[in-house]
Order: sequence, then C-alpha cells, then structure tokens
Amino acid sequence: MTIPVLFEFEALPVRVMTGEDGEYWFCAKDVCAVLGYINSRQSIADHCREKGVSKRYTLTDQGKQELQFIDEGNLYRLIIRSKKEEAKRFESWVCDELLPALRKTGSYQLENRSTAAARIANHRLRLALGKELYHTRAPALRMLIHQQLADVSNALGLPTPEIDSLGRTAPDAPDILKSFWEALAYLDGKGVDYNHTSRSNVLAVNLRELTHLLRENGQSLRFDTALREAMWQSHSPRCLHKNHAVHSRLTGNTIKCWVFERLTE
Repeated sequence: MTIPVLFEFEALPVRVMTGEDGEYWFCAKDVCAVLGYINSRQSIADHCREKGVSKRYTLTDQGKQELQFIDEGNLYRLIIRSKKEEAKRFESWVCDELLPALRKTGSYQLENRSTAAARIANHRLRLALGKELYHTRAPALRMLIHQQLADVSNALGLPTPEIDSLGRTAPDAPDILKSFWEALAYLDGKGVDYNHTSRSNVLAVNLRELTHLLRENGQSLRFDTALREAMWQSHSPRCLHKNHAVHSRLTGNTIKCWVFERLTE
C-alpha cells in the first residue's frame, strides 16, 4: 500500500510518492484536476506513456483506493498538452520549488501557514492513517504508517499517538500457514491456474475449488478452523478479505474468495 506525501498547489492537493528507483511519482488524479483534465483515466491513456504509469493501493481520507501515479516524464506531457492557464504556474511550482526542495532536503515546506483547505485535508489524512495503523499488523508497515502519522501530526501542531495505542503487531505466522502457501506453490509448479482476479497485485482463491484442485493433483489440504484463522492473520502477504465476492476471470461468474495482496518482485 502506498502512503503518499500531500502537497498543495494553489489550494489544490497534489500527492507525491517516492518510487523504488528513488524518483518521484505524482497522483494522476490530482495532476489532472490542476491542469483541467475532466477524465483523468482517459487523459492518461491519451497523453501518457504506459511505462510511466503505475497503479497503487493508496491510503486516502476515504480509506484504501487504487490510484494511478505518473512519473516526471508523463507529468510534463500532461502539462504541455494542457490548455489551462494554471499549467505554466504549475510547471514553475514543480520545477523551481517542489522538486529541487525534495531532492535537496527530502521535504518541502510552505513559507506561509497552510490554508484551511490544506489543514482539513491533513486532518482527514491523519484520521485515515490512524485507522489504517489500527488495522495493520505487519511490523514494518506499521512503522512506516506511524512515521507518516507523525509527519502529518507535526505539520498540524498536534501530538502523535503512541504506536501501541493504535492496534497491535501481528504475532509470527503459525507453522500451519506454511502448508497453505506450499500448496499454492505446488499448483503453480503444475501450471494450475486458480487465481480468480485479473489484477496483478491481488490473489483471489476459492477454498472449495482449491481443495478439489489439490486432490486432482495428488495433494490434500484441510481448511479447518486453525488454518482459516492463520490465513486471516497472514500479514506477508496480507489477507485483505475472506469470503469476498469476486468476478472470476476463470469462470466469468461471481465467486466467494479469500483475497490476499500479491507480492511481486
């Protein structure tokens, strides 16, 4: 899950995240709003190169949402093609203020106090971060969320809640959970397709179907209460939903699945 840093251009939010390559990526929805593009997805498809577009699960004030982020090259392509007067001012802000400050210090500070709109947005983000921390159990991710919560709280002049006051770190995954992932790895080795979603960063499996597929391939796994509880506690990969309705790419129908984040290299 992505937790971007919130900046502001002329009272409009602009979310920025740092990629694995150290480069900065911009929330496409925010950029399109600044530049006057009505349909952000269509604008991205029309004007941006696919290589510089990334979909990320992102924490927002409305919870987790899948948002598009674009690299600097695509950011400039949108600026060049915008007919809005603000485009030139936005380009100057990005090139002369935001990026130089980020690359030099890793942060960007407004000279004046935040506007009311920015403070409201940060209050909402602070609340969303607190809720996400409460529900997150993976230790490393909890630390990242808590650091972001501290940054937002400090910007607002508010105290940062203690990390242990917002949920708990998950215990080590029980050994029984290994049997589940080993079973999936076995099916992968056999070339058996069991993932019902087409989304590359999500794994959706139906337990009844898995039982049948394993038996067909000479294996067995009993999804008893202990295993189901261990699966629900899984935090690497993280279990997102259990018995969640998914539109299956395999059958074309809706099917109840356990849904996990899919770790990719």
